[in-house]
Amino acid sequence: MRLSPARFISIMGTEVHAAVNSPADGKAALKEIKQKKNEYARMKRKLQHQLKQAKAAAERAQGKPSARPRQGLTAMIGRLVGRVRARKPLESMSSLEGEIVNVDEILFNLDSCRVQIEGKLLHLS
Repeated sequence: MRLSPARFISIMGTEVHAAVNSPADGKAALKEIKQKKNEYARMKRKLQHQLKQAKAAAERAQGKPSARPRQGLTAMIGRLVGRVRARKPLESMSSLEGEIVNVDEILFNLDSCRVQIEGKLLHLS
């Protein structure tokens, strides 16, 4: 997902920094923070949707356990193929979960940066 450029806010990894020197800059920075929060919230929803799809794919690949397990060579091959298919979604699920954690941390840092800018605006005015 492509994020919009920001003039007062810089995001490095999960760290958020703001450069505010005047009340006008502070107001513009607050607007940028609001925009960034919306962008990252959309990104988080997209990642959560992908995670849900990956979990469903893993469950489908594993197959449902039946009351009476099938026996024979073809049943054994089917179970092995299902397990191999299930590995790929499980790997993608762990990376998606890591990205969701990073986005959550960025959203938290955006909130704390907003509070700091509001405090600075009170001090400057």
